Amino acid sequence: MKRLQLTIFTLLMVLPIMAQNQVIKNLPYIDQRRFHYGFALGIGMANVSFEHTGEGWCAECPEFNPGFSVGLVGDMALTEFLNLRCSPTLHFVSRKVAFINNLGDNTIEQDLKSCNIEIPLSLKVSTRRLNNYRPYAIAGASIQYDLSKDKETPIVFKRFDYCIHIGIGSDTYLPFFKFCPELRFNLGLADMIDHKRKGLKDETLMQYTNAIAKARNKSISLILYFE
Repeated sequence: MKRLQLTIFTLLMVLPIMAQNQVIKNLPYIDQRRFHYGFALGIGMANVSFEHTGEGWCAECPEFNPGFSVGLVGDMALTEFLNLRCSPTLHFVSRKVAFINNLGDNTIEQDLKSCNIEIPLSLKVSTRRLNNYRPYAIAGASIQYDLSKDKETPIVFKRFDYCIHIGIGSDTYLPFFKFCPELRFNLGLADMIDHKRKGLKDETLMQYTNAIAKARNKSISLILYFE
């Protein structure tokens, strides 16, 4: 009985290893390319962090709001485990901002919509390939430009933003292409509030702008790369 138990235990330990060794590797030479390209689809949740001046109103994003993105990706292999990536992306984002006065008896809301062009530059650090999977981590910086701007609203965001990002993902090797799901965290560095409000017609809206000292974008995204 002890010998049978030992044999079963040994088989249970060895069979998974044998199964891993017998996996057929898809696209075995794809990572030997110096350059390659692809496209990306993404969904994300956007938010804004506010700092206040204490002048009458407080602003907050009561909830994360979903958005989506489409883009391209270009990848250059620097070493076996390090890649330089550029992925120009178009983001469609909507954020709900609630303004609450200091007495707590009055609230107004604004739907802050954006259509952003983002150009990120990232370094991708990968592990060794494990059969048809290759986990990686990514970090970098980007610049964003907002194509949409509405002047007659409680607050107006500037067009340019500068961001840093980090993320994790995995290259999945399919028979004809690589599928790479990636979870990315994005943090804006610039104060996005337009404090000057040139061309504003309704001067009563300045009370909401004056109540905010700084506002920074932040988001979390799930990006699906096809390379």
